[in-house]
Amino acid sequence: MAVMLLATACNRDERNLVGDYSYKISGEVILTDADGQETHQFIHRNGQMNILKDKSRKSGLLITMNEMNGGCYTILADIQGDTIVLPPYEFSTNILSVDDFPSIGSDNTPSLVYHVRAAGSGRPNGQMLILREHWTGIQSGDPSITLKAPEITILAEKN
Repeated sequence: MAVMLLATACNRDERNLVGDYSYKISGEVILTDADGQETHQFIHRNGQMNILKDKSRKSGLLITMNEMNGGCYTILADIQGDTIVLPPYEFSTNILSVDDFPSIGSDNTPSLVYHVRAAGSGRPNGQMLILREHWTGIQSGDPSITLKAPEITILAEKN
């Protein structure tokens, strides 16, 4: 009986997470090259997040992130107790430059593509998900330019 109750509770948590969300990303990105480091804030990074139960894994979720500026990637996440774990995954993102000052998320400006490796975790909070990630990466045109983001916050609200 206790095992059935525990299994039902886990399934209920997964079902509560499944759905469509609107999300916004915030945080600082540190770009490093031969001349030193520059720290930059995110500007207008948001989109749609879809969470599905990954039926091929017992406590797995399939999270798709569709950015408003066109980027899209998928994360295979796990549920461990009341925590959503985002194991390491990779994606590419644009960092856009305005008058030689890099920013993230601006439109109609030249861009540089970075290949990013991310990982993190989060928790549901009512109709919200609060996820925290850390990123590392390199610029696609010049791998000597690196990207580091020690704390990226993703706030997602269920639609």
